[in-house]
Amino acid sequence: MTAHLIGYEIACNGPTGQNDCPDSAAVRASFTSRTAAAVRADGRRQGWTRPPGRDLCPACTTTTKEPTR
Repeated sequence: MTAHLIGYEIACNGPTGQNDCPDSAAVRASFTSRTAAAVRADGRRQGWTRPPGRDLCPACTTTTKEPTR
Protein backbone atom coordinates (compact mmCIF):
# COMPACT_ATOMS: atom_id res chain seq x y z
CA MET A 1 0.00 0.00 0.00
CA THR A 2 1.23 3.48 -0.80
CA ALA A 3 0.39 6.55 1.25
CA HIS A 4 -0.14 9.86 -0.52
CA LEU A 5 -0.31 13.30 1.01
CA ILE A 6 -3.88 14.53 0.57
CA GLY A 7 -3.49 18.05 1.87
CA TYR A 8 -2.37 20.39 4.61
CA GLU A 9 -4.09 21.55 7.75
CA ILE A 10 -3.40 25.08 8.93
CA ALA A 11 -4.48 25.53 12.55
CA CYS A 12 -4.76 28.67 14.65
CA ASN A 13 -1.80 29.43 16.95
CA GLY A 14 -3.94 31.15 19.60
CA PRO A 15 -4.34 34.79 20.55
CA THR A 16 -0.99 35.16 22.34
CA GLY A 17 1.10 32.53 20.58
CA GLN A 18 1.73 31.01 24.03
CA ASN A 19 -1.59 29.16 24.37
CA ASP A 20 -4.05 27.26 22.18
CA CYS A 21 -6.89 28.72 20.17
CA PRO A 22 -10.05 28.58 22.32
CA ASP A 23 -12.02 27.37 19.28
CA SER A 24 -9.40 24.83 18.09
CA ALA A 25 -9.88 26.46 14.69
CA ALA A 26 -8.43 25.22 11.43
CA VAL A 27 -8.71 26.65 7.91
CA ARG A 28 -11.46 25.05 5.84
CA ALA A 29 -9.45 24.13 2.77
CA SER A 30 -11.09 23.65 -0.58
CA PHE A 31 -10.72 20.31 -2.33
CA THR A 32 -8.41 21.87 -4.92
CA SER A 33 -5.97 23.35 -2.36
CA ARG A 34 -2.98 21.02 -2.46
CA THR A 35 -0.18 23.14 -0.96
CA ALA A 36 0.23 24.96 2.35
CA ALA A 37 0.29 28.27 0.45
CA ALA A 38 -3.04 27.45 -1.24
CA VAL A 39 -4.62 26.52 2.11
CA ARG A 40 -3.34 29.79 3.64
CA ALA A 41 -4.90 31.65 0.69
CA ASP A 42 -8.19 29.89 1.52
CA GLY A 43 -7.74 31.11 5.10
CA ARG A 44 -7.22 34.73 4.03
CA ARG A 45 -10.53 34.54 2.14
CA GLN A 46 -12.12 33.28 5.40
CA GLY A 47 -10.72 36.19 7.47
CA TRP A 48 -7.54 34.58 8.81
CA THR A 49 -4.41 36.70 9.32
CA ARG A 50 -0.77 35.76 9.36
CA PRO A 51 1.42 37.88 11.62
CA PRO A 52 5.11 36.82 11.48
CA GLY A 53 5.41 33.12 12.28
CA ARG A 54 1.75 32.57 13.21
CA ASP A 55 -1.65 31.79 11.71
CA LEU A 56 -4.69 33.34 13.43
CA CYS A 57 -8.38 32.57 13.01
CA PRO A 58 -10.83 35.50 12.83
CA ALA A 59 -11.72 35.19 16.54
CA CYS A 60 -8.10 35.24 17.70
CA THR A 61 -7.20 38.02 15.27
CA THR A 62 -9.52 40.38 17.17
CA THR A 63 -8.14 39.37 20.60
CA THR A 64 -4.44 39.16 19.72
CA LYS A 65 -1.99 40.26 22.34
CA GLU A 66 1.68 40.35 21.48
CA PRO A 67 3.74 38.07 23.72
CA THR A 68 5.79 39.81 26.39
CA ARG A 69 9.54 39.47 26.10
